[in-house]
Amino acid sequence: MMAKASISPASNNLTTALPVVWCVGGVDCSGGAGVTRDAITLADLNIHACVLTTQLTVQSNSIMLSKESMYASALNQQWQVLFEDTPPRAIKIGAIANDEQALLLCARIQKTSNPRPFVVWDPVLSTSSGGVLSELNESVVNELLNTVDIVTPNIDELAWLTHLPVIDEASLLTAINRLRGKGAKSVYVKGGHAHWQKNVSDIFVCASHTLRFSQPKYANGNLRGTGCMLASALAAFIVHDYCIEDALTLANAYVSEVRSHTLPKQCSAANVNAVSSEFTAYFARTNGFPAKPESFPLVTFHQRGATANEKKRDEDTLLEASSCKEAHFPALTHTHLGIYPVVDSVQWIARLWPTGVKIMQLRVKQGSQEDIRQQIKEAIELVKHTDCQLFINDYWELAIELGAYGVHLGQEDIDTADLNAIRSAGLRLGISTHGFAEIQRVRALNPSYIALGHIFPTNTKDMPSKPQGVARLEKYVQLCDGIPTVAIGGINLSRIGDVAKTGVNGIAVVSAITQAKHPLKAYQALVQEAGFAYSLSFSHPYSLSGKKVRVSGYTSLQQTTLTRLH
Repeated sequence: MMAKASISPASNNLTTALPVVWCVGGVDCSGGAGVTRDAITLADLNIHACVLTTQLTVQSNSIMLSKESMYASALNQQWQVLFEDTPPRAIKIGAIANDEQALLLCARIQKTSNPRPFVVWDPVLSTSSGGVLSELNESVVNELLNTVDIVTPNIDELAWLTHLPVIDEASLLTAINRLRGKGAKSVYVKGGHAHWQKNVSDIFVCASHTLRFSQPKYANGNLRGTGCMLASALAAFIVHDYCIEDALTLANAYVSEVRSHTLPKQCSAANVNAVSSEFTAYFARTNGFPAKPESFPLVTFHQRGATANEKKRDEDTLLEASSCKEAHFPALTHTHLGIYPVVDSVQWIARLWPTGVKIMQLRVKQGSQEDIRQQIKEAIELVKHTDCQLFINDYWELAIELGAYGVHLGQEDIDTADLNAIRSAGLRLGISTHGFAEIQRVRALNPSYIALGHIFPTNTKDMPSKPQGVARLEKYVQLCDGIPTVAIGGINLSRIGDVAKTGVNGIAVVSAITQAKHPLKAYQALVQEAGFAYSLSFSHPYSLSGKKVRVSGYTSLQQTTLTRLH
């Protein structure tokens, strides 16, 4: 599973019906950027925006004529009156006019606790038309970096913040490390100005890991306010209780969909100081929650400390897979999976296959290497001539050696398993995911199915992520865009009906069967409640009556007795 950054939204009692995010920055009278764009974005994502003004700008899509900074005392009054009435769950900071404003914001944020809001700083230094908006001393910049939760510069802003040239990939990473060394908890660099990149590649760096978000170059480069949109969308998704990795994935997708919906307009420049006599302006439309799979970025992931070779290997693997049909893992034999039992011994396989189950997973966590090997071998042989698609959890090398149907891997296993070897051996591949970022990481690999979890609280294993819930599950299914899906985590008889309605291809269950007093009856009840229609099947040469044969025992479960049909 992907390690999650230790950033989480605060929660508080609000006096408004919607969660509150504060937007701190300049007013752009054209509505293209600044707190105006922030407020539009937040409203589009079901957030109530409060606006704290740092400066007033007189500008259009093509020119900035003037600006007027607010006194720090006026900014302080805005903070005071809002905090008593509508305290924020997150704060998005844009253009800060001067040191006095910046230090006031730092002092106010540092004193705010119980709860402390999540703070995004988009260090807007200038307008797209060339106007300077922020003039901050280095010591003040460092104070801001140590105060906020994430800073979201573009390439030029990163160079300004670090006093380093950013001209290629190596200098980009050096500058990010410099910014982290100055006290930045996490950094998200927007790559739209990175001329050396073939695609647009944004990069997120925190203490534990690095993520890259890659998308094609934008066609409508004159759209203003995209940095404001991304930062405010990030704040919105954090407040909606998404982890930082998922919030960034969604914010990226949101901006992409807004770009795809922009309205071009030919505008005659009204001022001789304008950039050109004819200027094509692009006006952003609202979009709502991003839903189109093609809008989401390709996500690559590296643990902190990964070598350059490891990073290149992972990125090359994902890029190759995302662009090559031949890189797909084999398709499932049956995509209408129904109930997907996940069991810890071959005895359970023997008990369940006569029910007509279409898919099972053997997840052995205890025993010697030889015992595990023997269980996997027997399980594979047991279902070889049935319709049951058996996946082996984790032990991909044994799965290849023993001729398994498929292998199931967790997020952490992707970094170490030889995916090309699994694919070359003709094995199907299932992969666990726990949110939007991990789904986007996995989609590029074109697996045979994607497991989505954990949906409800579970005691089966320790989970660093939060339960996803049915509403998110439905969004995940849509995002997988044709790749078969399996829901997993805390699903029982009372919950399975709602899970089935999301459109998942299969529903994985563990304790709902293995801890049931009558497992086979429990299985049939789950099938019925979920609305899956398949009947008992005895196509395998083993049945429940006749000549007796035995399956080796490795757990405390009572040894299963089967009989051979003649």
